[in-house]
Amino acid sequence: MQETEGLQKLTLDNQRKLYMSGVESVDAFSERELKLTLNGSRALIGGEGIKISAYDKGNGTLSAEGKFAYIRYDVQKAPFLKRMFK
Repeated sequence: MQETEGLQKLTLDNQRKLYMSGVESVDAFSERELKLTLNGSRALIGGEGIKISAYDKGNGTLSAEGKFAYIRYDVQKAPFLKRMFK
C-alpha cells in the first residue's frame, strides 16, 4: 500500500499560476510573499502581485496567481536539547 499522508504537490504554470497540495496553513501573505506551513516543513513563495485565488484547509489545497520568482522550503528541526537527549 502506498502512503500518501505527508505528500506535497506543487505545480507552477508559466511562473503565473501556482497550485499546491499538502498545505496545513497560510501563516502570512502579501502581494510579494506567501508563508505556508506544509506537512512537517515551511515554504516561502515570493514574487509580485500575488493573490490567493482559492484555499481549502480541509483538503490542504491552495491556488494563487501572480508573477512568482522563488520558492524556498525550510525543514523544521527539533529543538537542540530535544535532539541531544533522544
